[in-house]
Amino acid sequence: MLVLVFALLFASVPLAAGAAGFALTAAGMADDALMSSDMGFNKTDAKGVSCGGVNRAPSLSWSSAPAGTQSYAILEVDPSGASGAGVNHWVIYNIPASATGISSAEIADAKYTPGRGTGDLVGYRGPCPPIGDLPHHYVFTLFALDLPPSFAPSLDHDGVLAAVKGHVLATTTFVARFERK
Repeated sequence: MLVLVFALLFASVPLAAGAAGFALTAAGMADDALMSSDMGFNKTDAKGVSCGGVNRAPSLSWSSAPAGTQSYAILEVDPSGASGAGVNHWVIYNIPASATGISSAEIADAKYTPGRGTGDLVGYRGPCPPIGDLPHHYVFTLFALDLPPSFAPSLDHDGVLAAVKGHVLATTTFVARFERK
């Protein structure tokens, strides 16, 4: 089911096959591991219950980018969020080809261009699934692009997908999970 939802979210962008060895990792986490509680959203949910976090994004790193890469973009989606409609938690782009990762500090300092996620929130939006739900999956997708880092500010998820269409050299993903008890 998760794969089907993920495919539908990105159906408008022909994703290039991953370049040999192109990989995305998160510091201190294995793929499909639970995120630490401090990565949760730092606000209260619709029922006034705290999500318990400090809105700390994971530090990400990547390797073996394909030849011709001029920039990167990252999208984070919770396909189960909003009762299955999906939630765009993070949109960040204009990351230069010289970068091999993005740290929590760089994210907090807005070193690269933060876009708008669901609810028009700019920057990283930590997880906050409903209490009692099974852990939600957060899919981080890194796009290696043949375009320089020159996209306009304030793009949302769909705006980034439209801007990169036809310019994706490769993609790689990392999945993390988060739950509230």
